[in-house]
Amino acid sequence: MSKRKVKYFGYLGFLGFTGFKYLTTGNPVDLSGFAFFSFFAYFWIANLTVNIPDERYFENVQKAKAFIGNLALLETAALLVVSILFFRIQELLVLGIAVVFASLILAYAIKLYQLEEM
Repeated sequence: MSKRKVKYFGYLGFLGFTGFKYLTTGNPVDLSGFAFFSFFAYFWIANLTVNIPDERYFENVQKAKAFIGNLALLETAALLVVSILFFRIQELLVLGIAVVFASLILAYAIKLYQLEEM
């Protein structure tokens, strides 16, 4: 798929605002809509100018994955602590999972973009 078409996938991130439907319905499943914010990562991925991946690109991918691995460990530990402390609030857990998912994908795309632009 061309980079021009991939960039338009980023606009699917606006579907993340469907998570605010929870305020009217009260259904905790609606909070999972916030995970759609991860589609904003396509805006950074589409700006990468990698025609032929070389050794530096693969090294940057590994660095970005290592950064995300550490971040995922911290976010998962925080989510575990919050879910233990507030075990009766189901909405908090659903919202936490959606936010962790979206933030990890966005952080990977941003970190890879930063490494490629250096």
